[in-house]
Amino acid sequence: MVRRAPLQILTVIPSLSGGGAERVLALLSRGLTALGHRVTVVTIFGEDHDFYDLPEEVGRVALNLGKTTVGPVEKLRYAGKRISALRRAIGAARPDVVVAFMTETNVLTLLAARRLRVPVVVTEHADPRKKRTPRVWKMLRRLSYRLASRVVSVSDGVDQYFDWLPASRRTVIANPVDRAAIDAPEGDALPLRWPRTVAAMGRLEPEKGYDLLLRAFARIAGLPDWGLLILGEGSQRAKLESLAADLGASGRVEMPGLLRNPFPTLKRADLFVLPSRTESFGNALIEALACGLPAIAADCWHRAPGIIEPNVNGLLVPREDVDALAAALADLMTDEPKRRRLASRAPDSIRRFDVERVTAQWDDLLQALARPSDGKLLAPY
Repeated sequence: MVRRAPLQILTVIPSLSGGGAERVLALLSRGLTALGHRVTVVTIFGEDHDFYDLPEEVGRVALNLGKTTVGPVEKLRYAGKRISALRRAIGAARPDVVVAFMTETNVLTLLAARRLRVPVVVTEHADPRKKRTPRVWKMLRRLSYRLASRVVSVSDGVDQYFDWLPASRRTVIANPVDRAAIDAPEGDALPLRWPRTVAAMGRLEPEKGYDLLLRAFARIAGLPDWGLLILGEGSQRAKLESLAADLGASGRVEMPGLLRNPFPTLKRADLFVLPSRTESFGNALIEALACGLPAIAADCWHRAPGIIEPNVNGLLVPREDVDALAAALADLMTDEPKRRRLASRAPDSIRRFDVERVTAQWDDLLQALARPSDGKLLAPY
């Protein structure tokens, strides 16, 4: 195998808070560093917003420009400050390639890097058809993404939205699963209150469909040994707690918040559910499958990424269909042999998402963009 020379890679993201894109960046920074690359992470917000840790070898620059702005004049002025700060950060790092995460930061990074001879990759982790994006940012995305060296989407469904860009400028790279962390000796796990547990994990937001899950779970009243554990935090906590009380299910539902390491707890559960109204990929789903859980997932993708193989590693139900979700829950909750059969296939069914394989795809892409066909690094300035 020919050993490639290391690259200087600059990544840009709003923050390292507890979201899916942030976790992906943390995993990729570790994987790319392990391949010998020098990685620097730039965040718009300060380090006080960090949830995920980075390897010691990874450089860190926090711009501390995460102020919430009000009104078009202030928003425009602050966007200008962020662009100027990003341009200075790029100049200081002198990277061979820049990778930006999330729409608004993608736009700002592309504008900051304009006329700096460095390739910029922007990544899309949410389905633009479903995500609420202000009109001005939609317009800026449409204009600025033409400056990107590559637009990377996490699934074919997301990639289809960008068919107004040439296929040669678009790539699909799925999100990774950290199997080493999952397979590590068990750390601290939450004590589970019931003999059997249905688990779900993700932000407590409307698109995640936890209200649908609560309604479906509440219908299964004849299985008192089962409880529902929802890991995550978000704006809908109070509404979900109130709904659980209204449904008479409070005693069978627990929402302990966001866990830094959810895997020991997930591995003690018996069944995982993804009840989302919409997903671009499904990080929590592949993590649950890697933990060896059989899964029920709503068919909530614009184009299904093939994570769930029906009756192989889990079950698919129509999106926003409480009746179908309740029936699938009752099916698996009452059929232990079926749960065991699906669980036995779950970890191996998603090997293609292992972090080493996904990092290798990123390595190939970044090497190709930083070193054109002549094999020479681009001179960034």
